[in-house]
This record gives sequence, structure tokens and C-alpha cells, in this order.
Amino acid sequence: MKALGIGSSLTLVGLVLSWIIWGIEEIYTIPAGLGILFLVVSMFSSGAMASGREMRANFATETKEGRRDRIKVTQASALLALPNLIVAGLLYFSIH
Repeated sequence: MKALGIGSSLTLVGLVLSWIIWGIEEIYTIPAGLGILFLVVSMFSSGAMASGREMRANFATETKEGRRDRIKVTQASALLALPNLIVAGLLYFSIH
């Protein structure tokens, strides 16, 4: 839940910066970028971007601690992305 709070804080900072830089018409830009960035990090850390052969090799050589750390990174980055993407989507569809 700590990551969700940090993601919400990053959303607010992104909204303020977008408003200062581009105005109210493009206020969703920085939160959308942050959300996409954290979503890509989550995809790479989960192994979703690897082929079947690469995933099998990674899982065969991975320790329990390594898998636990990888899952933590995946969950934390997904929770960081969630508020950014929700707010950016709501603002985009309400403005356009």
C-alpha cells in the first residue's frame, strides 16, 4: 500500500507540472507518461516481455529469494502505475 500512496503523490506532482508547462488542456500528459513508464517496468520485471525459452531459463536458474524480489518489484511498479493511469484516463476523456 505504500507504493499506492507514492503513486498518488507522483500523480499530483505530475498534474501540477503538466498544468504549469502545458496548461489545463494537456494536464494528463505527465501522469500518463509516468503510468506507462511504471507499467513497462512492471512488464519487464515480471518476465512478460521474454520469450518462452528465455522464461524457462530464467525460472530454472532463479532462487526463491530472487523470485520474491522480482515479484515485489513487479507489484510495486504496477501499484505506482495504477493511480497515474486512472487519473490520466479520467482527465483525458473528460477534457476531450
